[in-house]
Amino acid sequence: MNQFLVDGGDLTNTDTLIGAGFLALVMGLLAWLVGEALRLLVLRVLEKHEDKVDQPGVALVGQLARVGVWLFTLLSYVNFVPKVQKWLNPDTLLGALFYAVVAAVVAWLVGRALRLSVHRVLEKRGESVDQTAVRFLGQLAWVGVWVMAFVTYAHSIPSLRAMGRTWLTSVGLASVVVGLAAQNTLGNLIAGVSLVLYRPFKIGDHLQVTAPGGQETGVVESINLGYTVLRTTDERRLLIPNSVMASQTCVNLTLPSQRAACVVTLTLQHDADPDQARAILLDAARRNPSTLGLPVCRITNLSRSGVTLTLTAWTANSLFVPDMKSDILEAAKKQFDLAGIKLPRDYTLDPPPPNKA
Repeated sequence: MNQFLVDGGDLTNTDTLIGAGFLALVMGLLAWLVGEALRLLVLRVLEKHEDKVDQPGVALVGQLARVGVWLFTLLSYVNFVPKVQKWLNPDTLLGALFYAVVAAVVAWLVGRALRLSVHRVLEKRGESVDQTAVRFLGQLAWVGVWVMAFVTYAHSIPSLRAMGRTWLTSVGLASVVVGLAAQNTLGNLIAGVSLVLYRPFKIGDHLQVTAPGGQETGVVESINLGYTVLRTTDERRLLIPNSVMASQTCVNLTLPSQRAACVVTLTLQHDADPDQARAILLDAARRNPSTLGLPVCRITNLSRSGVTLTLTAWTANSLFVPDMKSDILEAAKKQFDLAGIKLPRDYTLDPPPPNKA
């Protein structure tokens, strides 16, 4: 190595410091020129075909190509300079670090390409593909790329390969320890795979779930490797482990071809005319723009308090039910007042909360 640092020589001799430096300068300049040509080509394509190409995709491909050019140049330089090959021997610390950087760059390039492919599929196919499965499998593939890069790197370094053979004798005990330590993480990962396979819900569905604070409803934003993310109506984010989502009972409020029932129950005084009250409720339901089909209204109970009428109207989505019920009650209240129909004095539509004292 000292001889390499002090020797002179002509510029074409890569065994000398001057020759190796000159070759590095030339190859670096060529890589820069090729990278600039790629950058200008990408800009030209984006300017000329602005409305016909996927601009983020083309820009990302250009960036990946430039990184690939520099990586190829570096590997070629190492191949041309024998002294550098000695320094970058996998048995040495410098060589191990060099190959670690190469493996990380390659894994990053493949990961970026996978992410680009996922975005392209989602943007191009839209609703024709299962977005939940595509996103989840894309994340799983990204993790697999990094795992494969690490395994390949460990196999390429002799010291790590020898150490791996030593570790192989205790792999049974290690697997048990790792399994116990990461059982929740692995359980969430396996549960996420089952959610993608069985598809009880997908991204964009409106779910009703049981949270520590009680019943919660929200829209599914994403299904990650460990958690399912729900966005509530007040813009909170619920992070629910996949194992919990796979084991608990969820109510999917946006399943296709599902009609939701809006049920309004009112108790009238005994001296009120049930036919008149029924006609008012049915008219209020028919006039509501969310009503599907013909609503029905029946007497469902007779008690000391009065006569109970139950109106059932159907709507296309359960999300419409609260507003629909409120509109029907408001319209019925106005007509009841005009017709002189009264509710029992102590009657409440919803029972009061229990007294915790």
